[in-house]
Amino acid sequence: MLPGAYFSGLLPPTIPIRHRFAAGREAPAERGLHHMIALFARAGLAALALGVAGPAHAGVSEDFSECDGLKKPKSSDDGMRGEATFPSYRFGGRDAPSQTLAACNRVLESGKLLPEQTLRRAHVMRARAAAKLELGDAAGALADLDAAQEAGKDYAGDFFYDRSMGVSLDLLRALALNETGDRKAALALAEAAAAKRPYALEVQRVAGMLRAANGDNPADPAIWQGLARVDPATRGIVSQLAPQSGDLATLAASAGTPSVTLPEAPSIKAIMANGGDIAPLLSEWSSPVRGAMTKAYALAAHGQPAAARAWVEATRAALDAPGRAGSSQGEEGKQPPADIVTLLVKLARTEHFEPLADLVEGRIAIAEGRLADAAAALHGKQWRTTPVTEEFHAAYAAARASGTVGAPDLPALAPAAKRGPARLSGMADNLLIRPESKRKLIDYEKSRPNILGALVGAAFSMGTTLLGGIDRTAGFRSTPNEDGSIKVEYTGNTTSGPVVQEMTLLRASELAREAGKTHFHVVGRNDYQRYLTQTMNGVPMNRTLTGYKTELTIRLVGEGEADALDAVAVIDALGPIYYES
Repeated sequence: MLPGAYFSGLLPPTIPIRHRFAAGREAPAERGLHHMIALFARAGLAALALGVAGPAHAGVSEDFSECDGLKKPKSSDDGMRGEATFPSYRFGGRDAPSQTLAACNRVLESGKLLPEQTLRRAHVMRARAAAKLELGDAAGALADLDAAQEAGKDYAGDFFYDRSMGVSLDLLRALALNETGDRKAALALAEAAAAKRPYALEVQRVAGMLRAANGDNPADPAIWQGLARVDPATRGIVSQLAPQSGDLATLAASAGTPSVTLPEAPSIKAIMANGGDIAPLLSEWSSPVRGAMTKAYALAAHGQPAAARAWVEATRAALDAPGRAGSSQGEEGKQPPADIVTLLVKLARTEHFEPLADLVEGRIAIAEGRLADAAAALHGKQWRTTPVTEEFHAAYAAARASGTVGAPDLPALAPAAKRGPARLSGMADNLLIRPESKRKLIDYEKSRPNILGALVGAAFSMGTTLLGGIDRTAGFRSTPNEDGSIKVEYTGNTTSGPVVQEMTLLRASELAREAGKTHFHVVGRNDYQRYLTQTMNGVPMNRTLTGYKTELTIRLVGEGEADALDAVAVIDALGPIYYES
């Protein structure tokens, strides 16, 4: 998720947010720091259980697989020989940067990578660069990225290569430049990558962090707009990045009609996607609460008490909504325990809603000259220094200085959360996007009928001509939920996660247009890696990556909804790539 260096909470934490629940396990596409640690730990336990001290170096084939995840190349192919199979006890730890680096070094020294296998060489050099980045060797990573770009120069300019391998290399280079302090170059690369792949989750996450870390205003909504539309977990991030007084004025002016949508109850799969750690889920649940309540405060600070209270009540209603635990995105028989939902609601309420609700009422009291009531709203609380709390204290001090008699002192603010330099190199492993090509999209063409061929007299606007009367559900699944939302999912036998993510969004856009809606709102999402696992007597022996799966829960909306995706824009951008022509 997003590094904590960018967040400055209002209250010091009083409730631990790390909770684990035992259940089945499905590996996620997203592998953050906590998840990698959990994987390493599980790999170590498995090795002990099998009586193995650690994986021994077994040969060149294993070196290739441990370096970049593909099989050893043959002499008659381009070197890109498909997914390697890993013993289960080594599966979690194979991405440890030091192990990857050692394997890549042995690959390059082996002489088995032929000069003409340039794409595989680029793939290997990129894997080594990512490992060096995670190990803190930014200069070495830059040298390997140069070598990777040189090896792949014959592919440069190809549309599919540029949007996969090209975007990957550019963002890895941006991470390395961020480490070396070249902010301007890192920012330019991040901007270009975000524009080239606007619907790929990891691209938008990493590009957003780089833009925030190297731009002048981390809270600029333009940085996070693309990510907020596809990732519910990061909504409200602008309000989390310590808005200045001027930002609060802008927020108040653009607040709009109160509307707060919390995620659906998480499935067991979603919980175990993070090894049982619900902290990432809490972020997803807390973001809309923080965002809504910051709007409420902005309105209170700018003379709109009724509108501020309307946002507070809308947030309260969302938290109090009955039956939330029964509306899970999970598959039948895989509903989460109700106490998980109860815990998520409780944490969002106590850590974010209630403190900010008090702050909103206190700010309204200041505007109305009721300073004793304003001070009482903060009584017994220890607030951190943020521009929001500083604005509150400044407004209180100004009102007190105007002649109010007997106004009590406010509690002193705790020190501001430190924002240190952004260390983003740990995100490198999430950027190893597999090279794409027109040939590799055949899996998706088979999943869909010939839409363009079925249309007669098609106009130029893809948003109006690719719709209506054609069965386009093959390879996809969409399920209406009781609350009016729709679960859309796609399972793809491909090793490119962004492709599966884009195809799922494309299908969601079609559903919106078929229903007569111009936009849709992603209210929940889960992304998974899929593996073929061989077992012996019920014990997993090895695993092979077979593809990805994305699940989206969407609500169909009209134009003007915050963080909603324009269905026509998605179809215009992705239709020409994925529809068979």
